[in-house]
Amino acid sequence: MALAAAPAMVPAQLAWTPTAIVVAALVAASAFFSFVAVVGFYRLPDVYARAHAASKSETLGALFGLAAAGVVVGTTGELFKLVLLALLVLVTGPTAAHAIVRSAYDAGTEPWTHDDEDEAGGTDGDATVATDGGQSADHASSVDDAEVSR
Repeated sequence: MALAAAPAMVPAQLAWTPTAIVVAALVAASAFFSFVAVVGFYRLPDVYARAHAASKSETLGALFGLAAAGVVVGTTGELFKLVLLALLVLVTGPTAAHAIVRSAYDAGTEPWTHDDEDEAGGTDGDATVATDGGQSADHASSVDDAEVSR
């Protein structure tokens, strides 16, 4: 007795409908902003900059994910729950980041500056580059001192 072949998927389930395209775009945006938040946590130098990454990028990533879920569920009772969850994310994410930054400030944590990089003995190749073309007050005074000593 031969085994029957498994039924093939219905092609209509695999079609890229406009709804599926919107959901895929929203999920991609959610993944992108969540990835940006993770990179921000890893690459940014201090608690203030990292809290910024959390409050901006991760909030957007979560909202795009909830929007994708909202498109999938349509106009049901679950959509109302998703809207409430989105409001909760909008309120709690930035509020938590503000509370973390405020407690760091109250504890005396100093924000990272380019001067901190200079005191540490130069750059390690991963430091940010000044956007003023090296014409900041610190660079200008060191250039003037070098020219005077000649």
